[in-house]
Amino acid sequence: MTQGPPFKKHIQDIRPYEPGKPIKELQREYGIRNVIKLASNENPLGPSGKAVRAMRRALRDVNLYPEGSCYYLLTRLAQELAIDPGHLIFGNGSDEIIELVGRGFLSEGDEVLSSEKTFLVYPILTQVCGARYREVPMTKDRRYDLPAILAAITPRTKIIFIANPNNPTGTYVTAAEVEDFLAKVPENVVVCFDEAYVDFVDANDFPKTLAAVTDGRKNVIVLRTFSKAYGLAGIRIGYGVASREMITYLHKVRQPFNVNSLAQAAATAALDDTFFRWRTKWLVVRGRKFFYRKLAQMGLEYLPSQANFILVNMKTDGQEVYQYLLRQGMIVRPMGAYDLPEWLRITIGRRSQNVQVIRLLKAYFSKKTA
Repeated sequence: MTQGPPFKKHIQDIRPYEPGKPIKELQREYGIRNVIKLASNENPLGPSGKAVRAMRRALRDVNLYPEGSCYYLLTRLAQELAIDPGHLIFGNGSDEIIELVGRGFLSEGDEVLSSEKTFLVYPILTQVCGARYREVPMTKDRRYDLPAILAAITPRTKIIFIANPNNPTGTYVTAAEVEDFLAKVPENVVVCFDEAYVDFVDANDFPKTLAAVTDGRKNVIVLRTFSKAYGLAGIRIGYGVASREMITYLHKVRQPFNVNSLAQAAATAALDDTFFRWRTKWLVVRGRKFFYRKLAQMGLEYLPSQANFILVNMKTDGQEVYQYLLRQGMIVRPMGAYDLPEWLRITIGRRSQNVQVIRLLKAYFSKKTA
């Protein structure tokens, strides 16, 4: 009897991450032309025009391998953040930086700590590395409970992931909470602040985590992305900010050409398009206020958000509402995978898109009560 490949059980047992439903798939299934996707927290304005033009110029050289050090992007981003270039590393989306952290610091039997109801890539990465993932319950207002995470640290704890603002709740931990947390966390535990949605924050007490790196915290890494506010999700580029020692170490597990030429060109140009970034944030902040008002009028519970999405309690089977919206050409994100079966996550879109999703929700509940 022949044997198959030596599959690892901890990898076979992984439940893969399920991305939001693509527009073209819905068009094929239902024959719907005008589809609106408010499921994956993408930028409804599209990419920056400057980024598009930069990619077109870069197309002439796609026969060549990309710049391995991301030199021009590295120089420009270091200037933007007012930090030394030696504190930066780039990845194929910030997801790849998460993977680098896992590969760099986790062995079988190690532990990773994070919160419940947070980004599903953290437990998947942990399982891939053969480590143990432990989630800590959230506070009553559905935020990371940093004191509880501190109390859960054991000698096996190697990494703590903190999504701030958190996906999918949109909630955040404050500067004071983070300062107290970092003062108490052991220096041999890597603290990873995942700030994919930081560009949409308007809270005055949001932590300035980059200062922790520049002030000398060697166990802190901050992750950010060009996917959201910069509108470049399709070309996959993100970055990490950490001590020189950690960056040098993570480069040892990074593939040499992990960021393609088009992504480097687009991200560099996008940094110069300050009006596009201002317009994106204005759209999101205005959209959040619109949803707060309309959802309150409908009597639906929602979580105040610092991100470009709103988490809404439908007070009924969220999957049923999701399927109804799909049939109307509206894609949102059901939250069953996060053990929130009555909730939907709705990305903030353009004004007309926001109005449409509210109109459809009103129609659904009107039929439900008829």
